[in-house]
Amino acid sequence: MEFFRLLGNLSAILLFVQISLFVLRRVYKYLPKRPKFFVPILQFLKNSHIYTGITLLVVGLTHGIGMLGTLQLHTGWILWFGIFFSFLGFLLKGKIGKKWVVGHRILGFVLILLFFVHNFFPWIF
Repeated sequence: MEFFRLLGNLSAILLFVQISLFVLRRVYKYLPKRPKFFVPILQFLKNSHIYTGITLLVVGLTHGIGMLGTLQLHTGWILWFGIFFSFLGFLLKGKIGKKWVVGHRILGFVLILLFFVHNFFPWIF
């Protein structure tokens, strides 16, 4: 059980890393003086975004199955499906066109909300 709790913490960190790419890009864009140390951080986040996203899907799924022991309606599953749909949007971006990124970003903020619901009210249903 402790191992699966650790996977939950890792999932939270990965979700934070995923969202931080957008947030730090916006911070950097609107700074009057753009510090040089931001550039390698943004480059690292950009290059690792797909890999941390896939890892988040796998680790989150493992965490959920391990903690619950079964498939049942839970706030964690709703959060996981949100992450899955975000990834699915990425996979279909060729068919959707450039509009996919708007939905991807909006879903990112929805995922933050779902994370807090899952973290503080896991059995809300």
